[in-house]
Amino acid sequence: MADDQVRQAPVAMRTGWPDTYFALIFTTQRTVSDENMYQITADRMITLAQQQAGFLGVESVRGDDGIGITVSYWRSQDAIHDWRTNSEHVVAEQMGRKEFYEWYHVRVAKIVGHQTFDASLDSDAGDNLEE
Repeated sequence: MADDQVRQAPVAMRTGWPDTYFALIFTTQRTVSDENMYQITADRMITLAQQQAGFLGVESVRGDDGIGITVSYWRSQDAIHDWRTNSEHVVAEQMGRKEFYEWYHVRVAKIVGHQTFDASLDSDAGDNLEE
């Protein structure tokens, strides 16, 4: 592949992330509530998270069955605490309980390594897993 054809790496492959960081894993089951209001709220939460100190990135998927997983990445547990207690986020969480979700789980994990492969790149883009 020529140098001018190299695509930008996905969020989890970007340089500048610490060797150890934290993942906030948000697993949900959506209700059949207003999709427009949900999307406005979800988009606002992404924008707000991106403005928080310690935010690194986010990945999110949702299946046709309404089950979704959003993983946000943070430099520290303190940054996650600050996000979880942000007043606008707390209001959105309350709305989610009333309107958007049948259930959800929030988990925090410490990331101590990752490996990345991208077929569009000529080699592994990142590999800091211990053997």
